[in-house]
Amino acid sequence: MLKCFRNCLRPSSLSTLPLQYGILFPKLLACLVHLHFGHFSSAVISVTSFYLSMNLDGSAQDPEKREYSSVCVGREDDIKKSERMTAVVHDREVVIFYHKGEYHAMDIRCYHSGGPLHLGDIEDFDGRPCIVCPWHKYKITLATGEGLYQSINPKDPSAKPKWCSKGIKQRIHTVTVDNGNIYVTLSNEPFKCDSDFYATGDFKVIKSSS
Repeated sequence: MLKCFRNCLRPSSLSTLPLQYGILFPKLLACLVHLHFGHFSSAVISVTSFYLSMNLDGSAQDPEKREYSSVCVGREDDIKKSERMTAVVHDREVVIFYHKGEYHAMDIRCYHSGGPLHLGDIEDFDGRPCIVCPWHKYKITLATGEGLYQSINPKDPSAKPKWCSKGIKQRIHTVTVDNGNIYVTLSNEPFKCDSDFYATGDFKVIKSSS
């Protein structure tokens, strides 16, 4: 057994050393523990599975990242007239805006308190077009989903208010146009957005046609 163990760990070249140690060592360790400790081997096998799910650089693969197919939500002529439309894409409600020749899509519910963004007005703040939530006037950039707010230095009474970013709060989705059709591809970014909380069936705002 020890001879076999040594042979398995003997690399054919230095370039294959990380790969051979990374793949063979956990498996052989699980076999050895099973021979000596029986039922304790399940714990080692669990550790082995986690070890093998990691990339060679040591970073774990994200199991929640999903790939979504594009969904046709309407015609280009229609959204250019109304300048906005709502749609359900893979059971997620989104609003699509057409503003100054550009398309933008985001979760339909505001990240702050679930306000219906498709009923809000679009205004420019600090040179950036934003959707203003009709409930509490929260301002969200169309391009990035950042929450904007004005900040004043309390120690400087003469200071002017300055526009600042809260970071990305609203999940943004991709809009493409093909042969006059509008397609939306949901974001598959693994980070959590505040708007994710309201992107569930409990907060639906789009009325069913049935």
